[in-house]
Formats: sequence, C-alpha cells, structure tokens
Amino acid sequence: MRRLIDMVLIAGILVAVGFGAYELGTRVDSTSNNLAKHDSELNQKVYRPSNPKGPSRHTIELVGIAVGGALGVMILVSFSGALLRTRRRQHWRHT
Repeated sequence: MRRLIDMVLIAGILVAVGFGAYELGTRVDSTSNNLAKHDSELNQKVYRPSNPKGPSRHTIELVGIAVGGALGVMILVSFSGALLRTRRRQHWRHT
C-alpha cells in the first residue's frame, strides 16, 4: 500500500511540474506575441506549429526539461537516501 501511495505522489508531483512549466511557457509566448504587435521592429511572432492554438516548440521543450529535471532530482534524492540508510545501519551495528 505504501508503494502505491508513493507512486501516486510521484505522479502528482511530475504532473504539477509539467503543468506549471506548460502554463509558464504559454504565458511567455502570449506576452511575447502581444509585445511584438506593439513594436514595429518586433513584428515577428513566436514560432507556432501548424495548429495555431497549440503550444510553441519552446513550451514543449520547457515542459520536457522541467519534468525530466524533477524526475532526476527525485531519483537522486531516493538513491542518496538509500545509501545513507545502509551506512547508518552498518555503523549502528558496529558500535
């Protein structure tokens, strides 16, 4: 049961990080496009895929990097915690 709760918690964290990165990316794209409309030198819009209502390539990259980074940090913390627990047990048994 504990493993199931841990997996749900990990999935929730990754979804929250991905959603936050997506929202941040879409707002940056939107702000950039709005500012480009008002400046004659910045008439170029942010790159958009064939679906104009979809997220930009940069937003997709931002989400991928954010989720991958969060997953990497969780794995690193898990491994380091496991190593520290093993050392504590061995040290405790020797004394």
